[in-house]
Amino acid sequence: MNLKEKLYTIKENNYQAPLDTFTLVQEMMNNIGSLDAELRDELIYTTLSHWIPDGALTASELEQLLAIVLDPEHLLYKIGEADSDSVFTRSFSMLVLPLIIIKHREAPFLVSDQIHQIKESVFYNVREERDYRGYDEVKGWAHAVAHAADALDDLAQCSELGRDDLIAILGLAYDKMTITERVYSDGEDERMVNAIMSVLNRNILNQSEMEQWIERFGNVEKSPDFLTAFRQKNNIKNFLKSLYFRIKFYQTTAALCPAIEQTLYKVEKVYYA
Repeated sequence: MNLKEKLYTIKENNYQAPLDTFTLVQEMMNNIGSLDAELRDELIYTTLSHWIPDGALTASELEQLLAIVLDPEHLLYKIGEADSDSVFTRSFSMLVLPLIIIKHREAPFLVSDQIHQIKESVFYNVREERDYRGYDEVKGWAHAVAHAADALDDLAQCSELGRDDLIAILGLAYDKMTITERVYSDGEDERMVNAIMSVLNRNILNQSEMEQWIERFGNVEKSPDFLTAFRQKNNIKNFLKSLYFRIKFYQTTAALCPAIEQTLYKVEKVYYA
């Protein structure tokens, strides 16, 4: 049987792990960037999303899987390319990391240096990623920014990360939510808000620091090109509105709402002045 047939059989058997589980995981990772959306998303990723939480892999095997995810042929594969098929390898490798991080938070098996290695690799990927597609009608989900936001979300919840790391996450979110290449249309803003809420829930950064970060969105340098400026404005507004209503819903950091309101007003005024 080929890989797809094997994974279909496993799915039909309620994701029961075979005896050679890790050998199959290695084969899955070799195909994590497949252009077959069903294989990549519904079979490879979904199978891992069952096996890792359910304990089908040992701690040693999870560490070996982590090394594969972080290697140059996966998370950082052809980083910096835009509108090429390499994004699927990067994006779906990124999506494996939250599964590993969550498992670690439940029952720690990684040392602090390993968490920081994950952090550095994720941060580098986010800084250098230039493919901002969400859903591709032919090849399925690319969603590199959304998947990166998921990883940032779970990293922010790790006790191993401190103040400087949380500030760095805010900076990365700012960079990705102020892009000018396209308007996000597939929930990227909501996914990034998840990461920001995890930063807030650590209760390490104070209100003034968060307000200063929010205000940065109102001070972004406006491009003289209308379409470029229009895209950026919409990304900023969509993100800040998503953050505003998430904060209002949970009511834990409602004191930030006035800063968001003022920044939204400032952004609108700048772009339509």
